[in-house]
Amino acid sequence: MNAMFAKVEEIKSDEFFSCITIRVKDTLFKLLKTEAPKWLHIGDEVECRIQEAAISLCTGSKEGSVSIENYLSGELQHFRKGVILSEVSVDTPCGVMNSLITTDAFERMKLCEGCAVTLLLKAVDIKLLPVLDTTSYEKCKDKLYQVN
Repeated sequence: MNAMFAKVEEIKSDEFFSCITIRVKDTLFKLLKTEAPKWLHIGDEVECRIQEAAISLCTGSKEGSVSIENYLSGELQHFRKGVILSEVSVDTPCGVMNSLITTDAFERMKLCEGCAVTLLLKAVDIKLLPVLDTTSYEKCKDKLYQVN
């Protein structure tokens, strides 16, 4: 599981969805949820988790050719190839991220250590968790169960 810490920049909601904008270092990501968690507020520190299988890879320019807004450019650091799946580790401005892709795709894309790739992260696949003060049960409880 990939994990990174972020700060909530914006929360927009309508009757159908919430769009949550977060910042990880200098990179903005947009997340789509059916509704924003009740504990979430602008300015909150959050932990983001993304499963390896939810991260797609591309090579070359993705500008204008993909509907996914969340992307990270990076350099493939190392990989493990299996018969069916391959795991790749990519160094990005947000830290090292891992992705699982089919070995057929890995070979078709001619991936290798040191090559430039772009990670694509769907807005619905990024999970949010509160960053809690674990020194106090009361502070954790207050954060999770506060009412707007």
